Amino acid sequence: MLCRLLIVFTCCFMVLARGGNLTLDECLSRIGELDEIKERLQKLESISSVSRRLLLPPGGSVHSKVAFYSQLSKDVDHIGNHQTIVFDTVTTNIGGGYNPNDGIFTAPVTGTYVFFWLNTNRDHSYMNTELVRNSVVVGKSMSDAMDHIDYAASSNTAVLQLNEGEEVWVRSGTWHSAVVAGDFYSTYSGWLLYEG
Repeated sequence: MLCRLLIVFTCCFMVLARGGNLTLDECLSRIGELDEIKERLQKLESISSVSRRLLLPPGGSVHSKVAFYSQLSKDVDHIGNHQTIVFDTVTTNIGGGYNPNDGIFTAPVTGTYVFFWLNTNRDHSYMNTELVRNSVVVGKSMSDAMDHIDYAASSNTAVLQLNEGEEVWVRSGTWHSAVVAGDFYSTYSGWLLYEG
């Protein structure tokens, strides 16, 4: 109580020293406001460690945002074996990892990523594609419309742990008719599932 009175008199003295005209009731009111602020701070400090973990990811930092979605705007033909397929139309490129000039995604942060690709072929054509990470094949997909007049589509999904700077792209395999359909039928996308 003595400490509280000392604070009241100190506040009043400071106000008077500055030429203010606060009454004792106004000083006490301001002290009450300070008490409310103190209570709020104590409540914030008492948040449990579980609640804190829910508010922030492990390590206490906010996760990076990485996602891309690209498509082929036109047919790509005269494809050779193991040729990178460059998906030229980019709808989403959060984090800037996908390069539409060479078709390669470069991981901007270390983490677990999900990749999805869809290859489509028109009448009497076929294409096997491969998802490649740093020159190593990690997934394959095959669309085959060779023996019929119809479109064929095939897709695959891969979940990969990548280090920052590692590259992932879609390329042709070794069994194909050298063409893949554009008109936005063929796509390549990926996103960061979580960092670390």
